[in-house]
Amino acid sequence: MAGPRRAGFIEVEGLAINGLLKIARLDECDKPQGWLKLVVESLDGEVLETPCAEPEAARRFLAVINSYLNRWGGLATEDL
Repeated sequence: MAGPRRAGFIEVEGLAINGLLKIARLDECDKPQGWLKLVVESLDGEVLETPCAEPEAARRFLAVINSYLNRWGGLATEDL
């Protein structure tokens, strides 16, 4: 089975705006250590991950995605 597909922040936000995501979470990155990436699952079961970002930026981006998921369903977590 293939791993998550890489997706840019704008693509992930577009999916969230259109109500096409069901879950979102932050995962730790290996390099650079301490940075985070957003991992999301679409309604059709596809898993996507963003590039690694500084922790504060990644958490802000999760908050944006969370606001869309709260409006149109889905679940966002910050579990690491």
